[in-house]
Amino acid sequence: MGTRRLTLLRHGKAQSIDACAEDFERALTRRGSIEAREMATRIVYRDLIPDLILVSPAERAWATAEIIADACELDDKQVQCARELYLGTPEATWRLLARRDPSLSHIMICGHNPGLSQIASRLGPKPCPRELPTAGLASAVWHNASWETLLPESAVSCDLDDPESMADLWA
Repeated sequence: MGTRRLTLLRHGKAQSIDACAEDFERALTRRGSIEAREMATRIVYRDLIPDLILVSPAERAWATAEIIADACELDDKQVQCARELYLGTPEATWRLLARRDPSLSHIMICGHNPGLSQIASRLGPKPCPRELPTAGLASAVWHNASWETLLPESAVSCDLDDPESMADLWA
């Protein structure tokens, strides 16, 4: 057991549903790519580099995760597709975490709303409604915890960030 960090990252702004035949295929817009690059810069600056990124196989989530992985200099083994994250429930996402290697101290999940915002709303000593905007993140910490016994409300802290917030807040 040790310190664990979970970072939830919603994908960047995607094409409208009308632009694609399938929701699964929606790509990042130009704005979405800019949002993802901004968050990648902040993640590196704040030293929130994960040991592993679990990512939905949807195009928009995968593209966001690739931008983050490149900025964090992660290798291919550190970015893994998790089909359960495509429009997955908070419960399915939490079960996915419970199966992770105990040697990992920081896992990032890159996926979708409403599931990620529902999890973010439960994180920390004072859970409260949180709506992650596109490329928004919530990062929570637990002390003396294991992935298999982690409870959202037992996180000692939960920090939020998104591309629209003031970048100098982290200076």
